Amino acid sequence: MKKLLALLFVLVSMITLASCGGEETLVVYTEAGFAPFEYVKNGAITGVDVDIMNLVGEKLGKKVVFENVAFDTIVDTVAAGKLTNVGAAGLSVTEERKAKVDFSSVYYQANLYVIYNVNKGIESKTMTDGNTGVYWSSLNTDKGIGVQTGTTADLFLGDELAEGGSLEGTKKTDYDSLGVAVADIGLNIDYVIIDELPAKMLVEGNDGLACLPLYYEGGEGAEDELAFDSYAICVTKGQEELLKAINEVLAELLKEDENGVNGIQKLVNKHLGLE
Repeated sequence: MKKLLALLFVLVSMITLASCGGEETLVVYTEAGFAPFEYVKNGAITGVDVDIMNLVGEKLGKKVVFENVAFDTIVDTVAAGKLTNVGAAGLSVTEERKAKVDFSSVYYQANLYVIYNVNKGIESKTMTDGNTGVYWSSLNTDKGIGVQTGTTADLFLGDELAEGGSLEGTKKTDYDSLGVAVADIGLNIDYVIIDELPAKMLVEGNDGLACLPLYYEGGEGAEDELAFDSYAICVTKGQEELLKAINEVLAELLKEDENGVNGIQKLVNKHLGLE
């Protein structure tokens, strides 16, 4: 009996020391189909957000474990604070999400792009900034538009459809995976809308697909406006120490070098193979 009690005491002491000594695990929810921010390589989840959160783990003295989950479950799971306290998945800051979770500093701004079939073509324009792009209002479609469920593209398209106009009656198809959505172009949808970097990576090496940035038409005398969203990391409300550590890591990464390039862009370049 004494030996059993002694063993139990040792086990409890080990658990207590592990907890107090900073060996706790930080579970991060992500969706690993959004390269270069999170993707799977050689069987492991990697990407810009993974690098960021590993630095946060180092700062807090915690082991970081990444869980690959459905994108549209991340914010609600973080809000509940039971399975995880942090989500890093190229998350866009919206008022609806801010009511549920706290967000870190914004660390990346991404323009929205439309992926289309080259053979079908698309009604592109030279915008007031001199770049070639596509107006939301010109996305005339027979089969509809695809988006990944829960992304900003999903929210943007939902708003555009709710406003009616030229997109009134357009079918919106939601997908769990960007890869599946893109493979469906020409079959059940005409276009996929997603952020710039994933869009460019998805069409790379595919001669049948291309992508262009989406714009809102400025009208007479006004500038055309890019459709964009801003990325941040979400945490459970009240997790002040965690949020502080994330913001400190981001502040360091956002510092520019002598060439005007910050650490986040360097991570993006690394995961794009541009180093």
